[in-house]
Amino acid sequence: MTPIRSAGPFFTFIGAILIYNEQPNSYQWVGFFLIIFSVLLYSKIGKKEGINFKRNKWVFAIIGATFLGATSGLYDKFLIQSLVLNPQTLQFWFCFYTILILLVILSVTWFPFKEKRKAFKFRWTIIAVGILLQTADYFYFKALQDTEALIMLLSAIKRSQILIAVVAGGLIFKEKNKRKKLIPLVGIMLGVFLILYS
Repeated sequence: MTPIRSAGPFFTFIGAILIYNEQPNSYQWVGFFLIIFSVLLYSKIGKKEGINFKRNKWVFAIIGATFLGATSGLYDKFLIQSLVLNPQTLQFWFCFYTILILLVILSVTWFPFKEKRKAFKFRWTIIAVGILLQTADYFYFKALQDTEALIMLLSAIKRSQILIAVVAGGLIFKEKNKRKKLIPLVGIMLGVFLILYS
């Protein structure tokens, strides 16, 4: 599913051009299409691992999440640069609404079921993940405060996290086709490098 989520910057890229009139240069365009090609390679590798992109209903959920994520990035720029909201304010309301949404979901899928509640085990990693996510969002919002910051570039930089997914998937979870994944991985990283370099 990681390759599909990696497509997020592409939609943000298009939105940034159409909505904010961001003008990519030649290096950015090359990086953009290099990343698209690399993601397509990842999709083919995913099919070999038993992921059917036509029949697996969760693939459509990931695609929807990718579109929403791209929209969210464009909206973040509007809130910070147009409405001049500071990162702390944005993070507070994001967390507040997230809690409300999760409470609604859990009230249907978790709270009513005693077995699920008993099966839950608290781990310190739960807190660590929350802290790391909030820290990453804070620096992302701070970067957006720069009036010269391009959302298309920030979005692409965020997607370089695929490096961690591939390395962890290969070393920790023993996923298949590790060597084949290196080719599109290098393509994605090179595309991100071209965007950053430009």
